[in-house]
Amino acid sequence: MVVYQLQGNANDWWKATRGRVFPTDTAQNWTAFTETFNGKYFSENAQEQKMAEFLRLRQGQMTVDQYEAEFARLSKFSSKMVEDPLDKARRFRDGLKPDLRSQLILLNMRDYNEIYERAQAVERDMIERAATSGSWYAPVRDNHHFGKKPMVGNRRFVSPIRKNIGKPAHYSNAVCRRCGGRHGNGPCPSRDGACFGCGGRGHQVRNCPNR
Repeated sequence: MVVYQLQGNANDWWKATRGRVFPTDTAQNWTAFTETFNGKYFSENAQEQKMAEFLRLRQGQMTVDQYEAEFARLSKFSSKMVEDPLDKARRFRDGLKPDLRSQLILLNMRDYNEIYERAQAVERDMIERAATSGSWYAPVRDNHHFGKKPMVGNRRFVSPIRKNIGKPAHYSNAVCRRCGGRHGNGPCPSRDGACFGCGGRGHQVRNCPNR
C-alpha cells in the first residue's frame, strides 16, 4: 500500500531498488522497507536533528494547541522517548510555560490527554481573567486625541515654558488710570492725541473711520 503512493523520483528509485531489498520469493516486510527508505530519504543525521528539536521543544510564545501540534509532529522522530505513556505526559508537561506547568504539577496528572485538556482550560481561564481586568492586551490610549496632556508616572506631564523671545515677559490688559481704556502694555493714546479706538492720528474715537 505504501509503494503505490510513491511518485516521481521516489517511485523510480523503488523500482530500481526493490529487487535488491526483496529478492524473488522473499517475503516483503515493513522493517526492511523503512530501513531502506530512510537510508535514502531520511538519513541518521537528519533523524538526530529532529530528535534534538524535540528535546529543545518548549511552548514559548505558542498557544497550548500550537505547542501540542508541534510536540506530536516531532515526537514521531523520537518514538523511543515517548514509548512510555508516563514519559510522554511528563515531557509534554515540562515544556509548557512556567505559569501553566506549576498548576499542572500540583494536580499530579499522569495522562497525556488529561494534561493537554487541562492546560487548554487553564490557558483559556488566564486569557479571560486578563481580558476582564485589562491587565493584558489593553490598547494604549493616545491622550492627545482626548485633549489631555500626557501622563508621566502618577502626575500629569506639564510641557516646559517656552521663552518669549522678543516679546514682553508679561502682558497686562488692566484698565488704564489715565484714559480708562484697555490697551495692554502699549503707551496710552491720550499722551500723543491718538484715537482711542484705532490708535490713529488726526481724529477722535467718536468719528473714527475704522469703527
